[in-house]
Amino acid sequence: MPLLFLPAAAPFLPTRSRLRLTVTRGAATGTTAIPAPAPASAFAVEEYLVSSCHLTPPQALKASKSLAHLKSASNADAVLAFLSDFGLSPRDVTAVVASNPRVLCARIDRSLAPISAELRALGFSPSQIARLAQIAGRYFLCRSFVSKVRFWLPLFGSHERLLQASDWNYWLLGSDLEKVVEPNVAFLKQCGLSAADIAKLLVAAPRLVTMHPEYVQDAVRRATQLGVAPGSQMFRHALSTAGCIGQEKADAKVAVLKETLGWSQEEVNLAISKAPRILVASEERLRRNAEFLLNVVGLPPQYIARRSVLLMYSLERRMVPRHLVLTALKEKGLVEQDRCFFNVVAPTEEKFLEKFVAPYEESIPGLADAYEYACMGKVHVGFQH
Repeated sequence: MPLLFLPAAAPFLPTRSRLRLTVTRGAATGTTAIPAPAPASAFAVEEYLVSSCHLTPPQALKASKSLAHLKSASNADAVLAFLSDFGLSPRDVTAVVASNPRVLCARIDRSLAPISAELRALGFSPSQIARLAQIAGRYFLCRSFVSKVRFWLPLFGSHERLLQASDWNYWLLGSDLEKVVEPNVAFLKQCGLSAADIAKLLVAAPRLVTMHPEYVQDAVRRATQLGVAPGSQMFRHALSTAGCIGQEKADAKVAVLKETLGWSQEEVNLAISKAPRILVASEERLRRNAEFLLNVVGLPPQYIARRSVLLMYSLERRMVPRHLVLTALKEKGLVEQDRCFFNVVAPTEEKFLEKFVAPYEESIPGLADAYEYACMGKVHVGFQH
């Protein structure tokens, strides 16, 4: 009997594999292929950020990169509801989400609610808490955040001052209290600065207290080298100057002062002790102001050293216009010839107008207009004095 050769039976394939095989064969033979089942639709993060959080499309695109793992709106909805019930306005909620999108993933019971409650207990309003969340970003949900706020609040003396300082210096609310901030504050107090001085220092040199302690100690050393002793009234200003510029830049500006004004080192030290912030001014401003005071106003170098803050004033918007007024008053004999130039330049704009312009408008027609033109860098053609 002849042997019959039967085709081998097709091997058993799992359902998914057989489906792929059918599709492949269909494509090869031209027959209709069986489509694979479509995957379940994913959570549209960007769309949610625009529709529910009211972010702009560019903001949503940027924020979505932090929320790629978000699979549903359940926790995010709960966070938005909590923030709204807590008292945040829709605009505040949008700003908080834009600054820290991961707040939508926060556990309300473990972080968001306790932190918000503690801040409220410290006297912050809902809108102020929203600002803190915007400024602090990802640090807002850290366990140590409230302790940092609690540390800074008495130093600044008010919630608003703390918010302003934190806005200027993001690291206030992010720096390590134990290793950085507390040692720096303790050291500055040893140098004679009060809590109020330190708070003001953080305005002039926002990052100084949050830098490594060695940097702060070096800044104190350089401030002392400027000729301002720790504990003196101007030491805070000298320290903020040392914290803003390095030794090389300070030396370059001292060289400009010596060259332009012919000062000795003693006169340089006197000038810096009177106004340490002159070293923050640009070399060009120092040179131009010095030349104006020497050659136009006619002040002796020693006078400028004792009133060195003159080197910081705006030449175009302050010193030149006020010198114009003073010259006109002297020519008419309305003020003493030896009227101190510093006493004309130093007052606020309101006080200057009240004392040196308003009383003499009838005696010198056009004086107020001439001063206004001069402040704009223009010449009042009709003004004669």
